Amino acid sequence: MPIKVPNDLPAIDTLTEENVFVMTDTRAITQDVRPLKILLLNLMPTKIETETQLTRLLGNTPLQIELELLQTSTHKATNTSEEHMIAFYKTFDQVRDRNYDGMVITGAPVEMLEFEEVDYWDELCEIMEWTKTHVHSTFHICWGAQAALYYHYGIQKRLLDKKLSGVYRHHLDYKKGMLFRGFDDEFNVPHSRNTTVLREDIESIPELKILASSDKAGVFCVKSSNDRQIFVMGHSEYDGNTLLKEYMRDKAAGIDPDVPENYFPDDDDTKEPLVTWRSCANLIYSNWLNYFVYQSTPYDLRLISNEDLAPVLRNRSDLTVCKFGGTSVADAQKYKNVAEIIGSDPARKLIVVSAPGKRPTGVISAETPYGSRKTEEEKITDLLLQAGRDPDRYEAALEIVAQRFKEIVSGLGVSIDIDQEMDIIHQTASRMKQGSRMLRSYLASRGEYLSARILAEYLDYDFVDAADIIRFDSEGAFSKAETRGMIAAEMRHHERAVIPGFYGSDDDGRIYTFARGGSDITGALVAEAVKADLYENWTDVTGLMMADPKIVKDPLTVPVLVYRELRELALRGAEVLHEDAVSPVRRLGIPINIKNSNEPDKPGTLIVQNADFYESPIKISGISGKTGYASILIEKDGLNKDHSIMPRIDKVISDFGITITGQQLGIDSVALIVEADAVRENREEIIEALRNVSGADDVDISTGLATISVVGRNITGTVSVAVRIFEALSGEHVNIRFVDHAPDRISVQVGVSENDYRRSVRAIYKAFTNLPV
Repeated sequence: MPIKVPNDLPAIDTLTEENVFVMTDTRAITQDVRPLKILLLNLMPTKIETETQLTRLLGNTPLQIELELLQTSTHKATNTSEEHMIAFYKTFDQVRDRNYDGMVITGAPVEMLEFEEVDYWDELCEIMEWTKTHVHSTFHICWGAQAALYYHYGIQKRLLDKKLSGVYRHHLDYKKGMLFRGFDDEFNVPHSRNTTVLREDIESIPELKILASSDKAGVFCVKSSNDRQIFVMGHSEYDGNTLLKEYMRDKAAGIDPDVPENYFPDDDDTKEPLVTWRSCANLIYSNWLNYFVYQSTPYDLRLISNEDLAPVLRNRSDLTVCKFGGTSVADAQKYKNVAEIIGSDPARKLIVVSAPGKRPTGVISAETPYGSRKTEEEKITDLLLQAGRDPDRYEAALEIVAQRFKEIVSGLGVSIDIDQEMDIIHQTASRMKQGSRMLRSYLASRGEYLSARILAEYLDYDFVDAADIIRFDSEGAFSKAETRGMIAAEMRHHERAVIPGFYGSDDDGRIYTFARGGSDITGALVAEAVKADLYENWTDVTGLMMADPKIVKDPLTVPVLVYRELRELALRGAEVLHEDAVSPVRRLGIPINIKNSNEPDKPGTLIVQNADFYESPIKISGISGKTGYASILIEKDGLNKDHSIMPRIDKVISDFGITITGQQLGIDSVALIVEADAVRENREEIIEALRNVSGADDVDISTGLATISVVGRNITGTVSVAVRIFEALSGEHVNIRFVDHAPDRISVQVGVSENDYRRSVRAIYKAFTNLPV
């Protein structure tokens, strides 16, 4: 059968001359066959040569192949024309919503760099994570294989004493494997690289199996236990003259390279090279396509995402990172509840914990020395911040903190000496300037520090200080890449550990904190660094609510959200996880499960990258909104035809420090949605400035506006959703001030009067749930 490629791809002529059956897009239209969809991420500088080599091998099979070419957007090709790249290559944004039977990730000439130093490394990580849910089997070549082993399993590449270049004899380590079915006991493969991976590093990972190797070149081929990841160190795809070209290139550059081993007859570089690996190349790609792609891929490619997420759907994980918020550890009994939750699932190995929050209602205690509030109303972190800001409250606030922790320690029966810990805190704080940021950060962090110490001892887990793995620079800016590496390195030494949230340190040991809610960030960073199967965020609510409970009585919990929905809800006013607490796990596609530590058996809300396989009887995922908006209406005949007007309008808005949150553009008018507070004091000046730059017939600013966003996957692609929204508001006689559809088809935003806001939210909620409000 043929391989289907884009029309006019340069490889067509070369392969046709070699009698490789190539089918163009135009010819393939007439075929009624389900082809195998293969994606090629070409990282090599010689794009056309590499795509020709791999197209030749992928086309030498009885299966029909449909090939698409992929490039990185963060690194532009310099050795291939821009016209070729535009014509034949897609970017990740163009394919991220598609599914593929197989994918090939090539090598790249960047092996002397650390992985994180490669300019497209973050993008490649995102692609490799995406393959787990969108590609049935991925075939990695040379540096691409080393990168994937590092990303998926933490295996480091090792620098060789000198470049490995030549054609080497290989043997099978596992003779029953289907990838090498039909192979001779020994076979040849070209290699050209400066780095390698060690056998012992691979053998330390139970999920990996070495299939073939060479006494001289080392490990050649490795596969994952689920057969969905193939790692090949050599270049079986090379043409007969590829090593020659590399050799001559290095000689011309004055590198004085060694003659490629076993390549030229008698190692004489004046003789024509011998090709002794072609049968190996054809057979390994044919076997991969047949046994690892064709015979095991689901017919409906959308089901690929089920394969790796299935353990999560069955509430099974091999490694779960848990974060417990302040209300989950408010007193000794809460700690015991947390310990039961952790003990109920052996996958809950890494625990991030906040400082104790408010104690349960009904606790009777004496009033504090500095106000009428009772101690059960005080969060530990609030008390510590008070101590850092106000010297007059320092002693009293820390005394309450000490008493709270003593009660917890006593209730749990652990041996931590709180008086001794508080003495250390006092001594350290005394060396810092009163009211300084350093003092505030240090004191604020001690709630999480002591909380984690206590929980670690109660669980008999290792304690890992966040100051040792969360890195800030000397100005207090968070160092993401350094932190990721430090966490990953440290956690290899701990099977089970408790880590305090909220803080980290710089290289000199000075403590810095994230914003409030920073324990969520710490939890996500740990989950990302160890590549957890699941990140559980335990709090005092049973997941995310479909609507504001202050407006809707007992709103439903949203069972499943995708990351984009969560971001949209947050943007539109919902109190959900902060973006900084989501982005680390979103980058790797790690699911987040928001659960209630008071009701641990309830499923909570699962936040995933792709939720197409979840059936939901409710067509929306949430309703969020805010009051306090204003509309700036600018009217002028033919306004939309004058392309110079909008830039002038935008400059005026910017000069007044106003942020536009929405825009409605008509033929003769434009309406800008802004926060009302930003225009109240300068209303007349803004109107006059806009009238001057636009020549508008009329400019008006009206306040008292509220916005409501109805969020859901592909919401604007479902006609019934919009109809229900409008019918619900019409039934309440609500006048809709504007309507806006998000460009990514994930929400519908409507503007209403502030006076209509609450009943509008209730009406929309009732329309989709049929529940009382």
